[in-house]
Amino acid sequence: MKHHDKQTAGRLADRDGLVIALLMTAAGAFATAQPAAAETMPACSDHTLSVTLAPGENETFQLAGTLCSQGPAAGKTVQILLHGSTYARYYWDFPYQTEHYSYVRAATKRGYATFNLDRIGYGASDHPDGNLTDIDANAFVVHQVVEALRAGEVASQRFEKVIVVGHSMGSFTAVNYAGSFPGEADGIILTGFLHDLNDSFINSTFAPAVYPATLDEKFAGQFPNFDYLTTMPGTRGDLFYYLPTVDPEVLALDETLKQTVTVGELGTGLAMVSDPISFQIKGPVQVVIGEFDLAFCGNLVNCSDKAAVQNYEKAFYSAEACVDTAVISDSGHDLNLHTNANAAYSQMLSWVDRTVGSTAGAAPQPCGTP
Repeated sequence: MKHHDKQTAGRLADRDGLVIALLMTAAGAFATAQPAAAETMPACSDHTLSVTLAPGENETFQLAGTLCSQGPAAGKTVQILLHGSTYARYYWDFPYQTEHYSYVRAATKRGYATFNLDRIGYGASDHPDGNLTDIDANAFVVHQVVEALRAGEVASQRFEKVIVVGHSMGSFTAVNYAGSFPGEADGIILTGFLHDLNDSFINSTFAPAVYPATLDEKFAGQFPNFDYLTTMPGTRGDLFYYLPTVDPEVLALDETLKQTVTVGELGTGLAMVSDPISFQIKGPVQVVIGEFDLAFCGNLVNCSDKAAVQNYEKAFYSAEACVDTAVISDSGHDLNLHTNANAAYSQMLSWVDRTVGSTAGAAPQPCGTP
């Protein structure tokens, strides 16, 4: 073989070796980069409960909720989810990019069951007289739900541990409930809530944006007694969001899905920020607020100062309540509907893992543990 031929043969051998090496690498990569198994989705079932608005009343109303769990619910802690005003249970299981915006999905993946309610007067639940459906009625309804879950009246499943998770008006409800029935729940989480209302925001932005629901095209003629209210079209962004961290698709869907709030609830719920009933709460309490929640931040509390938020909020509870706070940076009032929603979910679920636990039995750090 000539010298030239030897060089050519050598180059061909090198090339063939390189091709073989590349093919083997690609094959290895293909073998190790198989598509990930599909994430287990929660199994959910819809339920209704008969409730009354106050003790001793005979008139009953139907309350709708969805129970979800990844795998069997037996032995799990159940989280009752309470949405805010002008929302419904979809707030906790938002029908858009659920891997990101669904707290139900995050909590069930973590090992909890969730009972996601349309609070009384919302969604598929009955809509009683809006003047009578106030914050006390909502709290008493939650008490009945807790009793039903413990008694096995939902999906024939008895839950040993129950926690109540609220957002906004749902948090007002949770405060009223937990103070009225101290120690009944194993813990409460309050999101979109502080014991300080930004009156300037309420008067200049919130109040002008709320009007009778029957005047809104979506609810035209449904509430002729003017006892249900809703938000005026195009105002929800300013009311509930920190716009730099909001997907426009979420905001548009929020407008489409919006619900109502009763005159009675709105007239009594806001008083929870100054009601001493919170001093009657026992057990673990977590308060989660967005850094730019304009409804609560900017008056007496600077929500950019996390230590200040903790020190301020703890003063509204007794020593029998173990209070922890979390501030979610770059988020507004609707924590679940911002692009960094998972930061809130992480804080909430890590806290409940420690203080309550996802299953029956003692928690790793129950209330009162140093």
